[in-house]
Amino acid sequence: MNSFHILDYLFFFFPFIIIFLILLRFRSKNKSTKEYFQAEGSLSWFVAGTAMVATTFAADTPLAVTEIIRSQGISGNWIWWYMSVGGFVTVFFFSKLWKRSGASTDLELLQIRYSGKEAEFLRGFKAFVIGFLLNLVILGWVNLAMLKIIPVFFPIYNPSLVLIFLLVFGVFYTAIAGLRGISYIDVFQFFLAWIGCILFAYFAIQLPSIGGLENLKSQLPNHKILFFPNGENGSLPWDHFLILLTVLWWSSWYPGSEPGGGGYIAQRILATKNESAALKGSLWFVVAHYFVRPWPWILVALVSLVLYPTLSEVESGKGFLMVLQEGMPRGMMGLMLSAFLAAYLSTLATHLNWGASYLVNDLWKPFTKYSKIDSYYIKSSYLIQLITAFFSFLLAVYGMDTIKGAWVFLLEASSGIGFVLIIRWYFWRVSAWTEILALILSPSLYLLFSFFLKIVFPYSILYTAVSSAILLLLSTYVLPGTKKEILYTFYEKTKPPYYFWRGFFQKYPSYQLSVYPNRILISFLGTISGLSFVFGGLYSVQCFLWKEGNLEWGILFFLLGFLGLFYSVRNLQNN
Repeated sequence: MNSFHILDYLFFFFPFIIIFLILLRFRSKNKSTKEYFQAEGSLSWFVAGTAMVATTFAADTPLAVTEIIRSQGISGNWIWWYMSVGGFVTVFFFSKLWKRSGASTDLELLQIRYSGKEAEFLRGFKAFVIGFLLNLVILGWVNLAMLKIIPVFFPIYNPSLVLIFLLVFGVFYTAIAGLRGISYIDVFQFFLAWIGCILFAYFAIQLPSIGGLENLKSQLPNHKILFFPNGENGSLPWDHFLILLTVLWWSSWYPGSEPGGGGYIAQRILATKNESAALKGSLWFVVAHYFVRPWPWILVALVSLVLYPTLSEVESGKGFLMVLQEGMPRGMMGLMLSAFLAAYLSTLATHLNWGASYLVNDLWKPFTKYSKIDSYYIKSSYLIQLITAFFSFLLAVYGMDTIKGAWVFLLEASSGIGFVLIIRWYFWRVSAWTEILALILSPSLYLLFSFFLKIVFPYSILYTAVSSAILLLLSTYVLPGTKKEILYTFYEKTKPPYYFWRGFFQKYPSYQLSVYPNRILISFLGTISGLSFVFGGLYSVQCFLWKEGNLEWGILFFLLGFLGLFYSVRNLQNN
């Protein structure tokens, strides 16, 4: 930080004064686990939705996008833009169902939906695997990004030592804040990081060696600025593109994009005030995540491609950071350091709190034979968060090379899990045994297709997803089912469309029939219009920036999507 100007110090320290004040105002005061992990179900739609966006805006995200663009161009972003399909499905089909369930965590839903010892086992097993092991992978690549960021700002310090300091600070901050404090801080951190990236992109494009958008375009190969992939020059092949849009969104488990909702997305939905806030919050998250944020990252990544064309694949993410050293105005270095640390701490805090909620609420409390007061479990969560932070540090230092590689691995290994997470809401025959089988099938089929049969990505996902879906559906007619009392209670509580549950009432006619409105068509139209809004908006920006294609059609597509989205939300609100 020796090269910092006084403006850099100002832009760096001032945001953290605000964060400290927010922490004092909204920190967790009630010593109940419901307050600490769920904010007593009091969050507004804007706070809950923005907190979701802030969590996905980790320090690793711009670096991962840079890795993608340097290898596959703008069209390579479809490797994560496709997730918006599942995002809108969660909004319009599942957000209200989650809120109605009354669960404290998404894993508690398992014992609301299923019965028997198998439900207890599944809840505890997933709490450990997701809340600890997979959470370590996620935090590992977030920490890996910080190890690449730290040398840019602190070249004279050991990156590992700086990261240790940040992790300790993050654990301390998470312990004090609770979900309520974390969420309010997330709102500020999101806008800080977002505005920082917008300014960074603007100044990067104005660098003398770039000379504006037109000169940037003239220095790039045409295939790097394609919006839709064509399979040429390293671009994403069309068949891969179609698999992403039609299969991956419902088949693979991925943090922040779980099929049917889940993870910290479900945690924030469950923490909202009511069903309306749950829908609005999850909607704002999807729109902000996929439409509002990406273009500043994309532009800086393209600038890095011009300035540093020879970076290796392992080092390619650093291109985003290296642009900071190319004559940025005074204060920009401090602002971007503050933005990166805000993004990092936001993601770290949410994942530590979320992982601890699983291990405490869904593993430790249900499986102990004695009861303890809530303050005991909250103190236990402090230790869990510290252990998680420690092992995530080791994983980042010794176990990972690229952020994109971790993304792809997680998508492939979980590509047989997503199907059951969706149909459990609608198909009454699904039981805890079905989910347990999915957890076995997914990695097993992934190993079979990827390693033994040498089927490459994303065909490995297609084969795993389809095979798993067929086997899981067939298994529901063979494996033991859920107790009818549990099924009826779940139906009455969450109120899914009767159409998919009529088989249950036909088999058990003694139960009183409650027919809830069939919102499938409205939900479907909401999903389609939401996708039109996001994809049309992204394409409109592409047309405007590069002055190519038919801008009028792009704008028309965007406006039609917006109107459809507004209409669908209004209809859903009235149901």
